[in-house]
Amino acid sequence: MQVTVVETSLGSIPLWAPPGALASARPMVLAITGAWAEPQDMIKLPAVVAPAWDAAVMRLPGNGTPPLAETSIAAWARAVDQMVARAFAGRAVVLVGLSVGALVALGVRTSQVRRVLALEPPLVMSKLWPMEPVLRRRWREDPAARPFIEQVFGVMGEGREERAYFGLFAPGAPPAEVVVGETPLYPVRHTERFPSFVDGPERAWLAAQPGVEVHVAPDAGHNIHVHAQGFLRDTLMSALDKALAAAEPSG
Repeated sequence: MQVTVVETSLGSIPLWAPPGALASARPMVLAITGAWAEPQDMIKLPAVVAPAWDAAVMRLPGNGTPPLAETSIAAWARAVDQMVARAFAGRAVVLVGLSVGALVALGVRTSQVRRVLALEPPLVMSKLWPMEPVLRRRWREDPAARPFIEQVFGVMGEGREERAYFGLFAPGAPPAEVVVGETPLYPVRHTERFPSFVDGPERAWLAAQPGVEVHVAPDAGHNIHVHAQGFLRDTLMSALDKALAAAEPSG
């Protein structure tokens, strides 16, 4: 994978992509990984979607990448809007977002984006009891991470402000497929791995939104890309087919 830096009005966004992928005319799949994602997350995406699609991976600002001038889901989505226009000009794009990266993907509004596949977007941050100890520890130990933790998660030292992201599904958004894990968020309990971060009421709300499809990944919690890889691959390829079909002129 090669790294290409794309400039936006809010700062630089590095992209990881195979050689030639950014110069191609093929449609593009852009993965936006989650908070504190590992460098290898989604790195096999280009091989999965080839040869019909190219693919690139973006990490969240500040996750081993330069921070942007503003820290919020809305600001990062605006930067991705600009990045898509500059790096993928004239190409159809499907966004695949993971967790917080899914929130960013859902906020993008450029008409080049034909579809969003959002994996486990946490819509109500006060419900993320599995992440609470991690967020508060990182807030204490890593001052550089505080703007991200405060603005995106609403955790501020021992306090909290609610952060909810239902507005990302406003009119004008591209069609979205939301994938949630089968393992429920509640009740609070000991778990070996993260449960889903999307609670039952939010799932019902999502299912009622126009232009939104909800899929449940079996035997998976929050990290669908790790624990439900086959299901994710099938759902992704179906979403890509729908995006191409929507782009074709009718009859």
